[in-house]
Amino acid sequence: MKTIASILLKVWVKQFYIINAGFLFFVFFFFFGMVNGGQLISYHISLIQAMLSSPVFMAVVLFAWLCYNIKCILFFTTSIKAQDSSYIYTLGILPAAKQWELYLLAVSLVYMPVLIYSLFIICLAIQQSMFGNAALVATYQLLMIATGAWMLHYTINKNTSITTIEKITAAINSAFKINLGYNGFLFGYILDTRKIAFAMVKVFSILMLSISFVINGDHFDEDLFGIFYLLVFVAHATLVFYVVDFSETQLKFGRNLPLAWYKVAAMYCFTYSIFLLPEMAFMLVNNHGNLPVASIVLLYFTTVATLFLCTGYLYGCGLNMESYLFLVFITFIMIFFIQKTGLRLLTLSGILLAATVVFKSYYHSFERE
Repeated sequence: MKTIASILLKVWVKQFYIINAGFLFFVFFFFFGMVNGGQLISYHISLIQAMLSSPVFMAVVLFAWLCYNIKCILFFTTSIKAQDSSYIYTLGILPAAKQWELYLLAVSLVYMPVLIYSLFIICLAIQQSMFGNAALVATYQLLMIATGAWMLHYTINKNTSITTIEKITAAINSAFKINLGYNGFLFGYILDTRKIAFAMVKVFSILMLSISFVINGDHFDEDLFGIFYLLVFVAHATLVFYVVDFSETQLKFGRNLPLAWYKVAAMYCFTYSIFLLPEMAFMLVNNHGNLPVASIVLLYFTTVATLFLCTGYLYGCGLNMESYLFLVFITFIMIFFIQKTGLRLLTLSGILLAATVVFKSYYHSFERE
């Protein structure tokens, strides 16, 4: 039994963290790396208290956890059905109790980042006598682990059947097929292959904007909103990496097409403009006079230009993640100070000019490290 468990830890758990290291680093960076060390504990206590006191906030967090659990389940099912993983189906000969023990262990270890943070939430809820919320979080996490283990058991023991999830996904795909053309390849790739990451970025973005426009709507703090909106930009920088990586691997044939650099740049900007539509719509609907509409529109185009600048970064650093993260962090700091001047239109123009120069300089000389 220990031998089987150790093999599954290497095949599933270790590989999951290797494949998703970049994604998990971004999440850690959002919640821990962007906060001053002396304020880290108080910041997270405030965040947890807001979650426990607001049903809307709680629902958003629960949905984010669900998205992460779906990401874990999809990793397991994809790994099981891979051509070089047929040996995993031999687990089906084990007694059901032994199988469940292995599956619960694997799912719990992959889901561990959420479980650790949930433990702090439960402890704080109990400390503040919010026993109902503590029970809700604990029950929800047990349900997430049980669901993941059940999906593993079902996939391995019913491998010849088409799951309900697969049937629903196929029905949705056939009902909503849209021909976006070449310019829609990048957005289509994100919706098809990186949909869980896309959903988590959207949840995080709406969560950040909700703090300013909904929870603190009556006491709107523009400086605090500026920080939260920059975090929204950093979250979308993850998607930029995925988009450029896809463009220079699976879509590399595009370099042989008669496309000028500015047409490729327009394709990237078109993709990012679609990415950010939900955020702009959310701000316009929940604004209630906190910001001028013109400022929201300028913020939208400024973020599109900044993501385009990040595209130039990736071409300049050869898709090196460490260099890219450093440049994103520097951009975060620079924009944080520039936006305090209130010169939004000038900021947009400057970022767009810099993005164009960087992209044009490195696009044709790109070589992946």
